[in-house]
Amino acid sequence: MAYAEDRVYLIGITGSIGSGKSTVAKLFESFGAFRISSDEIAKGFTDPDSPIKGELRAIFGSEIFDSLGNPIKQKIADLAFSDPNLLSKLNELIHPLVRKEFKRKIQSLERESLVAWEVPLLFETDAHTLCDFTVCVYTSPEIAQERAIQRGGMTREDYEKRKATQLPIEEKKALSQFSIPNDNSIEDLKKSSWLVFQEIKNKTKVSL
Repeated sequence: MAYAEDRVYLIGITGSIGSGKSTVAKLFESFGAFRISSDEIAKGFTDPDSPIKGELRAIFGSEIFDSLGNPIKQKIADLAFSDPNLLSKLNELIHPLVRKEFKRKIQSLERESLVAWEVPLLFETDAHTLCDFTVCVYTSPEIAQERAIQRGGMTREDYEKRKATQLPIEEKKALSQFSIPNDNSIEDLKKSSWLVFQEIKNKTKVSL
C-alpha cells in the first residue's frame, strides 16, 4: 500500500472543476468506502471559528473579514485566484493543515478500509504518491463550465482562472489508473462508478 497506515487503501479521486468528482466520491461512500474531501477540510479553515485568522489577515489584509471579524470565503477566493503570489501563499498555509487533518481522519479508522479521497490537485501536489489507486472523473469542458457556474458563486471568468491552476483534464486522465465519464445521467454515472469501485475492491480484497 502507498500510505503508511497498512489498514487503509487510498483511492485518490480527481478531475476538473465541475467534472463531478465530489459526486463520485459520495457514490463510493454509498458503496462502502470512507470519504474524505480535501476541499471540505480546506474550506473549514475559512469558517467563522477558523484557527488561522491571523495568518489569513497577514496574507490578504483586513478586507477579507466581515464586520464580525469572520473570513469572507468568496473574497478570499477572488483575491487568491487573481494573484498567483497570493494563491501560492494561501496554498503554503492551507495544504499542510489539510494533510494533518487528513492523517488524523485516516488514523481514526478502526478497521481495514477503502478510502475515497477527493483531491482536486491530486497530481499537481503529488498527493497521488500516497494513493493505492487513482481515479479521474471527466466530462466535456462545456458541461464542466456550466455545472460550475450553476452551483453558484462563480462566473465564467472565475471558472477560467481556477481551471488555469490545474492540469488539463486529458493529462489527468492519462496519469490516472481509472477514468469515469460523467457526460450523461446520474444513473449512468452510478453504474460506471460501481464498476470501477468493484474492480478496486476486488484488487484489495477488503471486506465491506
